[in-house]
Amino acid sequence: MSRNDKERLSSQSLPSRKLVDMRALAGAIALVLVGLQLSVMNGVYFFPGGDALRLLQARWWWEISFNLQILCMVLMWICHHERVTDATGWKKWRAIWRMLVGLAGVSVPSWVLVIGVSNDWFNNPPDILDIGYYAAVVFICWFLMAYLLPIIFSLALRRQDFIYFKAGISSGDGWISLMPFLVLGFVALIEFPRGSNLPIVVWPFLTYLHGAIPYFYRAYGKNLQQRR
Repeated sequence: MSRNDKERLSSQSLPSRKLVDMRALAGAIALVLVGLQLSVMNGVYFFPGGDALRLLQARWWWEISFNLQILCMVLMWICHHERVTDATGWKKWRAIWRMLVGLAGVSVPSWVLVIGVSNDWFNNPPDILDIGYYAAVVFICWFLMAYLLPIIFSLALRRQDFIYFKAGISSGDGWISLMPFLVLGFVALIEFPRGSNLPIVVWPFLTYLHGAIPYFYRAYGKNLQQRR
């Protein structure tokens, strides 16, 4: 067997990682960036060594945060806009709902800023119970929008592909979307007994990474459905 034949067979045996949907990649990048931004905010509060509080009061920090918010909103809009305009019938409603979920998800840092200003968190850092309360509200809203309501719609319309977290992922690969939560649980089991707040810091990033996995699947053609 010639060298060219060996290279051809080797390339055929490797899984395809070709980018097939740039819009989906834009949505995935937006979610990962927002999750990272929220984890950095948590890290500043829970590991306030040095001049961390002064960082929160710095103008350049908030300029970066607001510009990052604009970028993520634009990326999410790019991801979903054409899907909404191209879809028809019940699929248009599905596309609209997914766009609203995506835009709501990437706008969370803006709401954190509003809540922080209204409660004067930048001069008086909040207690962990305050952080837990608002985090629970955000988590419940996200769970309702991304999971519970789509499941109700899918049952009413008898359309399983309405469900957000099944987009582009086969049943055999569904466990991959749970990996961020498994990592979070592992970190919590190790760090909470030590009195560390590390699980709270990494929780936003891992949660948003979980939300980005269906977008990555669509972006790289993994079990990509031909119909919208």
